[in-house]
Amino acid sequence: MIAWLVPWLEDLWQPFHALQYITVRAALASATGFISALCLGGPLIRRLQSVGIREHAELSDSAEVAEAYQKAGKSGTPTMGGVFWVASVLLGTLLFARPDELLVLLGAVLLVGMGAIGFLDDRIKLSKEGGRDGLSRMAKLIASLLLAGYVAAMLWMLAEKTGRPEVAQIHFPLLKDFFASPAELGLWGMGIFIVFEAFVILACSHAANVTDGLDGLAAGSAIPAFAALTVAVYAVGHVELAAYLHLPFLPGAGEVAVMGGAVLGATLGFLWFNTHPAKVFLGDSGSLPLGALLAYFAIIAKQEFALPLLAFVFVVEVSSSLLQITWFKWTRTWNGEGRRLFSKAPLHHIYQLRGIPEQRIVVRFWIISAVGASLGLLLLKVR
Repeated sequence: MIAWLVPWLEDLWQPFHALQYITVRAALASATGFISALCLGGPLIRRLQSVGIREHAELSDSAEVAEAYQKAGKSGTPTMGGVFWVASVLLGTLLFARPDELLVLLGAVLLVGMGAIGFLDDRIKLSKEGGRDGLSRMAKLIASLLLAGYVAAMLWMLAEKTGRPEVAQIHFPLLKDFFASPAELGLWGMGIFIVFEAFVILACSHAANVTDGLDGLAAGSAIPAFAALTVAVYAVGHVELAAYLHLPFLPGAGEVAVMGGAVLGATLGFLWFNTHPAKVFLGDSGSLPLGALLAYFAIIAKQEFALPLLAFVFVVEVSSSLLQITWFKWTRTWNGEGRRLFSKAPLHHIYQLRGIPEQRIVVRFWIISAVGASLGLLLLKVR
Protein backbone atom coordinates (compact mmCIF):
# COMPACT_ATOMS: atom_id res chain seq x y z
CA MET A 1 0.00 0.00 0.00
CA ILE A 2 2.80 2.42 0.90
CA ALA A 3 4.34 1.72 -2.52
CA TRP A 4 1.40 3.59 -4.05
CA LEU A 5 2.12 6.62 -1.88
CA VAL A 6 5.83 6.95 -2.71
CA PRO A 7 5.42 9.78 -5.29
CA TRP A 8 3.35 11.82 -2.84
CA LEU A 9 5.65 11.02 0.11
CA GLU A 10 8.70 12.05 -1.95
CA ASP A 11 7.23 15.51 -2.33
CA LEU A 12 6.99 15.77 1.45
CA TRP A 13 10.49 14.48 2.17
CA GLN A 14 13.03 13.29 -0.40
CA PRO A 15 14.39 10.29 1.67
CA PHE A 16 10.98 8.64 1.26
CA HIS A 17 12.22 7.87 -2.25
CA ALA A 18 13.92 4.80 -0.73
CA LEU A 19 10.49 3.19 -0.32
CA GLN A 20 10.45 2.37 -4.02
CA TYR A 21 13.16 -0.25 -3.39
CA ILE A 22 11.96 -3.77 -2.65
CA THR A 23 14.78 -4.44 -0.17
CA VAL A 24 13.81 -1.39 1.90
CA ARG A 25 10.14 -2.34 1.93
CA ALA A 26 10.98 -5.96 2.76
CA ALA A 27 13.03 -4.80 5.77
CA LEU A 28 10.20 -2.52 6.93
CA ALA A 29 7.65 -5.33 6.42
CA SER A 30 9.85 -7.56 8.57
CA ALA A 31 10.00 -4.97 11.36
CA THR A 32 6.24 -4.45 11.12
CA GLY A 33 5.55 -8.18 11.27
CA PHE A 34 7.80 -8.56 14.32
CA ILE A 35 6.35 -5.60 16.24
CA SER A 36 2.79 -6.62 15.34
CA ALA A 37 3.37 -10.15 16.63
CA LEU A 38 4.77 -8.78 19.90
CA CYS A 39 1.84 -6.38 20.32
CA LEU A 40 -0.85 -8.87 19.38
CA GLY A 41 0.67 -11.92 21.04
CA GLY A 42 0.44 -10.93 24.69
CA PRO A 43 -3.24 -9.85 24.72
CA LEU A 44 -4.31 -12.82 22.58
CA ILE A 45 -2.52 -15.31 24.83
CA ARG A 46 -4.28 -13.85 27.86
CA ARG A 47 -7.58 -14.04 26.00
CA LEU A 48 -6.99 -17.68 25.02
CA GLN A 49 -6.19 -18.50 28.63
CA SER A 50 -9.33 -16.79 29.90
CA VAL A 51 -11.64 -18.71 27.55
CA GLY A 52 -9.90 -22.02 28.15
CA ILE A 53 -8.44 -22.62 24.67
CA ARG A 54 -5.56 -24.80 25.81
CA GLU A 55 -3.51 -27.79 24.76
CA HIS A 56 -4.65 -31.24 25.90
CA ALA A 57 -1.28 -32.97 26.14
CA GLU A 58 -2.83 -36.07 27.69
CA LEU A 59 -4.66 -36.87 24.43
CA SER A 60 -1.61 -37.86 22.37
CA ASP A 61 -1.79 -41.12 20.40
CA SER A 62 1.16 -42.40 22.43
CA ALA A 63 0.89 -42.81 26.21
CA GLU A 64 4.66 -42.25 26.48
CA VAL A 65 4.49 -39.00 24.51
CA ALA A 66 1.48 -37.84 26.52
CA GLU A 67 3.37 -38.49 29.74
CA ALA A 68 6.45 -36.64 28.44
CA TYR A 69 4.28 -33.65 27.48
CA GLN A 70 2.58 -33.58 30.87
CA LYS A 71 5.92 -33.75 32.69
CA ALA A 72 7.12 -30.83 30.57
CA GLY A 73 4.09 -28.82 31.68
CA LYS A 74 2.57 -28.47 28.19
CA SER A 75 -0.94 -29.43 29.22
CA GLY A 76 -2.94 -26.22 29.64
CA THR A 77 -0.70 -24.07 27.41
CA PRO A 78 -2.84 -21.90 25.07
CA THR A 79 -2.95 -22.99 21.43
CA MET A 80 -4.20 -21.28 18.22
CA GLY A 81 -1.32 -18.79 18.38
CA GLY A 82 -1.27 -18.98 14.59
CA VAL A 83 -4.08 -16.42 14.63
CA PHE A 84 -1.77 -13.56 15.59
CA TRP A 85 1.01 -14.91 13.36
CA VAL A 86 -1.28 -14.79 10.31
CA ALA A 87 -2.54 -11.30 11.28
CA SER A 88 1.04 -10.01 11.64
CA VAL A 89 2.08 -11.39 8.24
CA LEU A 90 -0.97 -9.81 6.61
CA LEU A 91 -0.35 -6.43 8.22
CA GLY A 92 3.30 -6.25 7.11
CA THR A 93 2.37 -7.45 3.61
CA LEU A 94 -0.53 -5.07 3.07
CA LEU A 95 1.44 -2.09 4.27
CA PHE A 96 4.62 -2.56 2.26
CA ALA A 97 3.92 -4.89 -0.70
CA ARG A 98 1.94 -3.76 -3.71
CA PRO A 99 -1.56 -5.16 -3.08
CA ASP A 100 -2.37 -4.92 -6.80
CA GLU A 101 0.31 -7.52 -7.59
CA LEU A 102 -1.56 -10.77 -8.28
CA LEU A 103 1.28 -12.94 -6.98
CA VAL A 104 0.99 -11.20 -3.60
CA LEU A 105 -2.80 -11.47 -3.59
CA LEU A 106 -2.64 -15.22 -4.28
CA GLY A 107 -0.15 -15.65 -1.45
CA ALA A 108 -2.50 -13.76 0.88
CA VAL A 109 -5.46 -15.91 -0.24
CA LEU A 110 -3.47 -19.06 0.51
CA LEU A 111 -2.35 -17.69 3.89
CA VAL A 112 -5.86 -16.70 5.01
CA GLY A 113 -7.52 -19.78 3.51
CA MET A 114 -5.19 -22.27 5.18
CA GLY A 115 -5.38 -20.25 8.38
CA ALA A 116 -9.19 -20.43 8.29
CA ILE A 117 -9.15 -24.22 7.76
CA GLY A 118 -6.72 -24.63 10.65
CA PHE A 119 -8.71 -22.24 12.85
CA LEU A 120 -11.93 -24.17 12.22
CA ASP A 121 -10.18 -27.47 12.97
CA ASP A 122 -8.71 -26.07 16.22
CA ARG A 123 -11.98 -24.49 17.28
CA ILE A 124 -14.05 -27.63 16.75
CA LYS A 125 -11.39 -29.74 18.44
CA LEU A 126 -11.27 -27.53 21.51
CA SER A 127 -15.01 -27.03 21.79
CA LYS A 128 -15.79 -30.75 21.81
CA GLU A 129 -15.79 -32.74 25.00
CA GLY A 130 -12.50 -34.60 25.12
CA GLY A 131 -10.74 -31.91 23.09
CA ARG A 132 -9.25 -34.10 20.40
CA ASP A 133 -11.26 -34.56 17.19
CA GLY A 134 -11.69 -31.48 15.00
CA LEU A 135 -12.59 -31.56 11.33
CA SER A 136 -12.69 -35.06 9.89
CA ARG A 137 -9.61 -36.02 7.89
CA MET A 138 -11.68 -36.11 4.72
CA ALA A 139 -13.22 -32.66 5.31
CA LYS A 140 -9.80 -31.19 6.10
CA LEU A 141 -8.24 -32.83 3.04
CA ILE A 142 -10.98 -31.71 0.66
CA ALA A 143 -10.93 -28.12 1.94
CA SER A 144 -7.13 -27.93 1.70
CA LEU A 145 -7.13 -29.60 -1.70
CA LEU A 146 -9.70 -27.19 -3.11
CA LEU A 147 -7.75 -24.20 -1.84
CA ALA A 148 -4.39 -25.50 -3.10
CA GLY A 149 -5.96 -26.42 -6.45
CA TYR A 150 -7.52 -22.97 -6.74
CA VAL A 151 -4.19 -21.22 -6.11
CA ALA A 152 -2.40 -23.47 -8.62
CA ALA A 153 -5.14 -22.88 -11.21
CA MET A 154 -4.92 -19.11 -10.69
CA LEU A 155 -1.16 -19.27 -11.22
CA TRP A 156 -1.77 -21.09 -14.50
CA MET A 157 -4.30 -18.48 -15.62
CA LEU A 158 -2.01 -15.68 -14.52
CA ALA A 159 0.73 -17.14 -16.74
CA GLU A 160 -1.64 -17.16 -19.71
CA LYS A 161 -3.45 -13.85 -19.21
CA THR A 162 -0.62 -11.56 -18.07
CA GLY A 163 2.14 -12.58 -20.45
CA ARG A 164 4.24 -14.25 -17.76
CA PRO A 165 4.63 -17.84 -19.05
CA GLU A 166 7.47 -18.39 -16.55
CA VAL A 167 4.87 -18.73 -13.79
CA ALA A 168 3.67 -22.02 -15.32
CA GLN A 169 7.14 -23.45 -15.92
CA ILE A 170 8.76 -26.10 -13.72
CA HIS A 171 12.52 -25.74 -13.27
CA PHE A 172 15.06 -28.25 -12.02
CA PRO A 173 18.07 -27.75 -9.72
CA LEU A 174 21.61 -28.11 -11.12
CA LEU A 175 20.41 -28.01 -14.75
CA LYS A 176 21.20 -24.74 -16.52
CA ASP A 177 18.41 -23.30 -18.68
CA PHE A 178 16.50 -26.60 -18.55
CA PHE A 179 12.84 -26.62 -17.57
CA ALA A 180 9.50 -28.25 -18.28
CA SER A 181 6.77 -26.17 -19.90
CA PRO A 182 3.41 -27.90 -19.30
CA ALA A 183 1.67 -25.21 -21.41
CA GLU A 184 2.95 -27.02 -24.50
CA LEU A 185 0.69 -29.97 -23.62
CA GLY A 186 -2.50 -27.93 -23.58
CA LEU A 187 -5.21 -29.12 -21.17
CA TRP A 188 -3.10 -32.11 -20.12
CA GLY A 189 -0.31 -29.73 -19.24
CA MET A 190 -2.66 -27.58 -17.19
CA GLY A 191 -3.81 -30.66 -15.28
CA ILE A 192 -0.23 -31.78 -14.63
CA PHE A 193 0.77 -28.32 -13.40
CA ILE A 194 -2.23 -27.90 -11.08
CA VAL A 195 -1.89 -31.39 -9.59
CA PHE A 196 1.85 -31.02 -9.08
CA GLU A 197 1.74 -27.57 -7.47
CA ALA A 198 -1.29 -28.46 -5.33
CA PHE A 199 0.60 -31.52 -4.11
CA VAL A 200 3.61 -29.36 -3.17
CA ILE A 201 1.36 -27.02 -1.14
CA LEU A 202 -0.52 -29.84 0.62
CA ALA A 203 2.63 -31.81 1.38
CA CYS A 204 4.42 -28.80 2.84
CA SER A 205 1.45 -27.69 4.96
CA HIS A 206 1.10 -31.23 6.35
CA ALA A 207 4.84 -31.37 7.04
CA ALA A 208 4.70 -28.16 9.09
CA ASN A 209 1.70 -29.53 10.98
CA VAL A 210 3.61 -32.71 11.88
CA THR A 211 6.72 -30.75 12.91
CA ASP A 212 4.81 -28.54 15.36
CA GLY A 213 5.42 -30.78 18.37
CA LEU A 214 8.05 -29.12 20.57
CA ASP A 215 8.45 -25.56 21.83
CA GLY A 216 9.82 -23.43 18.99
CA LEU A 217 10.51 -26.38 16.69
CA ALA A 218 8.28 -25.51 13.72
CA ALA A 219 8.67 -21.71 13.89
CA GLY A 220 12.43 -21.79 14.48
CA SER A 221 13.03 -24.37 11.74
CA ALA A 222 10.94 -22.30 9.31
CA ILE A 223 13.05 -19.14 9.67
CA PRO A 224 16.13 -20.37 7.69
CA ALA A 225 13.85 -21.86 5.03
CA PHE A 226 11.85 -18.64 4.65
CA ALA A 227 15.04 -16.56 4.60
CA ALA A 228 16.52 -18.67 1.78
CA LEU A 229 13.25 -18.67 -0.19
CA THR A 230 12.85 -14.91 0.21
CA VAL A 231 16.30 -14.48 -1.34
CA ALA A 232 15.31 -16.87 -4.14
CA VAL A 233 12.03 -15.03 -4.80
CA TYR A 234 13.88 -11.71 -4.89
CA ALA A 235 16.36 -13.19 -7.40
CA VAL A 236 13.69 -14.30 -9.89
CA GLY A 237 12.08 -10.86 -9.62
CA HIS A 238 15.36 -9.07 -10.43
CA VAL A 239 16.21 -9.13 -14.13
CA GLU A 240 20.00 -9.02 -13.69
CA LEU A 241 20.17 -11.53 -10.83
CA ALA A 242 17.84 -13.90 -12.67
CA ALA A 243 20.05 -13.78 -15.77
CA TYR A 244 23.23 -14.24 -13.72
CA LEU A 245 21.82 -17.28 -11.88
CA HIS A 246 20.15 -18.72 -15.01
CA LEU A 247 16.74 -18.44 -13.38
CA PRO A 248 13.55 -17.31 -15.12
CA PHE A 249 12.82 -13.62 -14.75
CA LEU A 250 9.37 -13.25 -13.21
CA PRO A 251 8.08 -9.66 -13.05
CA GLY A 252 6.25 -9.01 -9.80
CA ALA A 253 8.03 -11.73 -7.83
CA GLY A 254 9.98 -9.07 -5.96
CA GLU A 255 6.75 -8.02 -4.24
CA VAL A 256 6.46 -11.57 -2.90
CA ALA A 257 9.91 -11.01 -1.35
CA VAL A 258 8.34 -8.12 0.60
CA MET A 259 5.79 -10.64 1.87
CA GLY A 260 8.74 -12.85 2.77
CA GLY A 261 10.09 -10.07 4.95
CA ALA A 262 6.74 -9.86 6.75
CA VAL A 263 6.74 -13.64 7.27
CA LEU A 264 10.25 -13.58 8.75
CA GLY A 265 9.41 -10.75 11.15
CA ALA A 266 6.10 -12.30 12.24
CA THR A 267 7.75 -15.69 12.77
CA LEU A 268 10.46 -14.17 14.95
CA GLY A 269 7.74 -12.35 16.88
CA PHE A 270 5.81 -15.58 17.36
CA LEU A 271 8.98 -17.35 18.46
CA TRP A 272 9.31 -14.72 21.22
CA PHE A 273 6.32 -16.42 22.92
CA ASN A 274 6.87 -19.95 21.60
CA THR A 275 10.40 -20.63 22.87
CA HIS A 276 10.76 -23.01 25.81
CA PRO A 277 8.79 -22.91 28.02
CA ALA A 278 6.18 -21.96 25.42
CA LYS A 279 3.44 -19.52 26.36
CA VAL A 280 1.48 -20.42 23.22
CA PHE A 281 1.47 -23.03 20.45
CA LEU A 282 0.88 -22.50 16.73
CA GLY A 283 -1.98 -24.96 16.44
CA ASP A 284 -3.36 -25.93 13.04
CA SER A 285 -4.36 -22.29 12.53
CA GLY A 286 -0.65 -21.46 12.28
CA SER A 287 1.13 -24.62 11.13
CA LEU A 288 -1.04 -25.16 8.03
CA PRO A 289 -0.59 -21.63 6.58
CA LEU A 290 3.10 -21.62 7.56
CA GLY A 291 3.79 -24.76 5.55
CA ALA A 292 1.58 -23.62 2.67
CA LEU A 293 3.51 -20.32 2.38
CA LEU A 294 6.82 -22.21 2.33
CA ALA A 295 5.51 -24.15 -0.66
CA TYR A 296 4.11 -21.02 -2.33
CA PHE A 297 7.43 -19.19 -2.08
CA ALA A 298 9.18 -22.21 -3.59
CA ILE A 299 6.66 -22.27 -6.45
CA ILE A 300 7.18 -18.58 -7.22
CA ALA A 301 10.97 -18.97 -6.96
CA LYS A 302 10.79 -22.08 -9.19
CA GLN A 303 12.49 -24.11 -6.45
CA GLU A 304 9.93 -26.86 -5.87
CA PHE A 305 12.52 -29.60 -6.35
CA ALA A 306 14.94 -27.84 -3.98
CA LEU A 307 12.35 -27.84 -1.16
CA PRO A 308 13.66 -31.12 0.34
CA LEU A 309 16.85 -29.21 1.18
CA LEU A 310 15.38 -25.76 1.78
CA ALA A 311 12.81 -27.17 4.23
CA PHE A 312 14.89 -30.16 5.29
CA VAL A 313 13.61 -30.51 8.86
CA PHE A 314 9.97 -30.45 7.74
CA VAL A 315 10.62 -33.05 5.03
CA VAL A 316 12.46 -35.39 7.42
CA GLU A 317 9.76 -35.04 10.07
CA VAL A 318 6.84 -35.78 7.76
CA SER A 319 8.78 -38.54 5.98
CA SER A 320 9.44 -40.33 9.28
CA SER A 321 5.73 -40.17 10.08
CA LEU A 322 4.62 -41.41 6.64
CA LEU A 323 7.20 -44.21 6.61
CA GLN A 324 6.04 -45.32 10.06
CA ILE A 325 2.39 -45.46 8.98
CA THR A 326 3.17 -47.18 5.66
CA TRP A 327 5.45 -49.78 7.22
CA PHE A 328 2.92 -50.53 9.98
CA LYS A 329 0.08 -51.05 7.48
CA TRP A 330 2.22 -53.10 5.11
CA THR A 331 3.50 -55.46 7.82
CA ARG A 332 -0.01 -55.83 9.23
CA THR A 333 -1.27 -56.83 5.78
CA TRP A 334 1.46 -59.38 5.14
CA ASN A 335 2.25 -60.64 8.64
CA GLY A 336 -1.04 -60.12 10.41
CA GLU A 337 0.68 -57.90 12.94
CA GLY A 338 1.74 -54.30 12.41
CA ARG A 339 5.36 -53.47 13.14
CA ARG A 340 7.04 -50.12 13.64
CA LEU A 341 9.95 -48.90 11.57
CA PHE A 342 10.97 -46.35 14.24
CA SER A 343 10.44 -46.48 17.98
CA LYS A 344 8.30 -43.34 17.62
CA ALA A 345 7.32 -40.91 14.87
CA PRO A 346 7.69 -38.14 13.91
CA LEU A 347 11.42 -38.05 14.50
CA HIS A 348 11.56 -35.51 17.35
CA HIS A 349 9.62 -37.90 19.62
CA ILE A 350 12.49 -40.40 19.48
CA TYR A 351 14.89 -37.92 21.06
CA GLN A 352 12.22 -36.57 23.39
CA LEU A 353 11.59 -40.03 24.86
CA ARG A 354 15.31 -40.66 25.29
CA GLY A 355 15.29 -37.91 27.88
CA ILE A 356 17.30 -35.40 25.84
CA PRO A 357 16.42 -31.87 27.02
CA GLU A 358 13.82 -30.29 24.78
CA GLN A 359 15.85 -27.11 24.24
CA ARG A 360 18.78 -29.18 22.97
CA ILE A 361 16.61 -31.12 20.51
CA VAL A 362 15.01 -27.94 19.17
CA VAL A 363 18.24 -25.98 18.76
CA ARG A 364 19.89 -28.92 16.98
CA PHE A 365 16.96 -29.09 14.59
CA TRP A 366 17.33 -25.34 14.01
CA ILE A 367 20.99 -25.89 13.12
CA ILE A 368 20.09 -28.69 10.71
CA SER A 369 17.42 -26.45 9.17
CA ALA A 370 19.97 -23.65 8.65
CA VAL A 371 22.45 -26.04 7.00
CA GLY A 372 19.74 -27.46 4.73
CA ALA A 373 18.51 -24.00 3.74
CA SER A 374 22.09 -22.92 2.98
CA LEU A 375 22.67 -25.94 0.76
CA GLY A 376 19.32 -25.38 -0.95
CA LEU A 377 20.25 -21.78 -1.60
CA LEU A 378 23.55 -22.95 -3.04
CA LEU A 379 21.60 -24.77 -5.74
CA LEU A 380 20.61 -21.37 -7.15
CA LYS A 381 24.22 -20.84 -8.20
CA VAL A 382 25.44 -24.39 -8.87
CA ARG A 383 24.06 -25.10 -12.33
